[in-house]
Amino acid sequence: MNKASIFSFALLTVITSGFAQTAPGNMMIGGGLRIFSDSYENGSSASSTTFSPGFGYFVADNFAVGTTLAISGGRTGAGPGRTVRNSFGLGPFARYYMFTSNENFGFFGQAQFVLGFGKTDHETNGVSRNRSFAFSIAPGAAYFFNEHWAMELSIVGLEFLSTDPDTENDNDKRNTIEVGLNTLIPNVGFRYHF
Repeated sequence: MNKASIFSFALLTVITSGFAQTAPGNMMIGGGLRIFSDSYENGSSASSTTFSPGFGYFVADNFAVGTTLAISGGRTGAGPGRTVRNSFGLGPFARYYMFTSNENFGFFGQAQFVLGFGKTDHETNGVSRNRSFAFSIAPGAAYFFNEHWAMELSIVGLEFLSTDPDTENDNDKRNTIEVGLNTLIPNVGFRYHF
């Protein structure tokens, strides 16, 4: 084998290994964490934490489908007006990667549906059960440290959210459309590819 053939083979091996994480038949597990906290001039505050583990399977080059969980909790207000929320959600997602000239770095777009259930504990009004449905599109970036581990940073770019804050009250359902760029609450996560 001459030097050019060896170099070409080595280059092809490096390029293939950089993209092998997102080849058909591969899988990924991991999740993200989103934390939000804010305080207001009247002395009250709001905070929330969402953990979203998931599993994906690559059905085509750079294209994965899977399922994700959404476990979240939060609080709003202070004193007698304080509200504490906890919820659990589950739903499918689809994700597509687009790599740059650096085979370890790429951008992705993810669309997902999440059906959620939870409860809200109002300090003054007691406990209510809630239900929600969300469809979101989230752009992000991923850096692959090696053939298995990747770190991600994403934001919710667009979200349609349908909520029923109290399932026993028929008059409180609401639908909202949010553009995530106005809040810029990032989601940081890690994925293991195998």
